[in-house]
Amino acid sequence: MNFNETKTYRLIIKGKVQGVGFRHWFSNLAISLGLNGYIQNKDSKDEVEAIIQGKMQHILSIAEKAKIGPEMALVEGVIPSNVFSNVTYSGFIVKFEN
Repeated sequence: MNFNETKTYRLIIKGKVQGVGFRHWFSNLAISLGLNGYIQNKDSKDEVEAIIQGKMQHILSIAEKAKIGPEMALVEGVIPSNVFSNVTYSGFIVKFEN
């Protein structure tokens, strides 16, 4: 695995992750790691979805940290999947609508 190659991953984070500042916490962490993409709430009240793009070592790092989340969150699981996309994201944002 080439840790310097740019990859795109989708993370589904399940648990008490809405209404607890999870998206903003995740966004700040993604920006600090130099990741691009977005995070948004899912229709299910116990899920958020993140599309993250960057170096694999940083994707692995944020996926691990997402298992704990911010203080008010109670994460039950993080489901990663590789995304094959030609889209190049610039910056990291919190989406407020799906």
